[in-house]
Amino acid sequence: MLLYYFLTFFVLATFCRADSIPIAPAPWNLTVSEAYAFVVAPPPSPAFLPPGFADPLEAPELAPGVILPDSGLIMILRYSASPVDDELIYIPGRWAYNLTDSGLRITRIYVATNASVFNGKDSLSASEHQADFNFTKLADGSQTVTVFPPGDLTNPHFSAKLTPTIGPVPIEVNTALTSDHLTFIQPSIPASPTNPVEVGTTTWKQVLLNIQTETWTATVISGALPGGKIGNGIGYPDIQPLLPIGVSWSGPLIFPAPSIVPNL
Repeated sequence: MLLYYFLTFFVLATFCRADSIPIAPAPWNLTVSEAYAFVVAPPPSPAFLPPGFADPLEAPELAPGVILPDSGLIMILRYSASPVDDELIYIPGRWAYNLTDSGLRITRIYVATNASVFNGKDSLSASEHQADFNFTKLADGSQTVTVFPPGDLTNPHFSAKLTPTIGPVPIEVNTALTSDHLTFIQPSIPASPTNPVEVGTTTWKQVLLNIQTETWTATVISGALPGGKIGNGIGYPDIQPLLPIGVSWSGPLIFPAPSIVPNL
């Protein structure tokens, strides 16, 4: 019986990895059709990370360390002209690693396909999991964004209304030319014991994200879950931005090939 289960898992893993999922390691040159970012307060220490900040299997790897008094982010991204799909991201803040190095750390990413899950985990040690996304345009020009567990349209992880206010404002930005503030350092993460698409990694990865745009739009976010919440506190943290207004943009987004850094 044990041999049967081992062979079943091996066949599933081989099929999901080699046959049904296109292998697409970074670098990735992507085109963002819609992106939104909202600043959140970082927790003072890992002990204060909110419930739902990470998948329970990955939380022990993603929590430890020293969190700097910087800022975190809620990010929602949609892509065009790229193999990547919709994404919902939670970045609690920036972790310090020694006297000079620090990096943002993503602890939650939901994506729409298993291909993104596999390649994101494999290339970047990203904490990606598959979810179902629903974007609904409203008559007033706003839209709702709701993210559900796969196949479950009754218990969303996240739901918010996004309302554009000011803009677009012509401000050209290329973050690769301005600073290394968008450096991400991701710990190694364990493989899922039940889902072969959710591969593990054994090395820490570092990458400098490059965002390019010519215009920005101010956007207001409001929670669309009961009680005005954004996250349900289980699959996504029940948090609110420091300010209810953030920015949205479109344009190129480049993930260079990551560098491997010592386990920190």
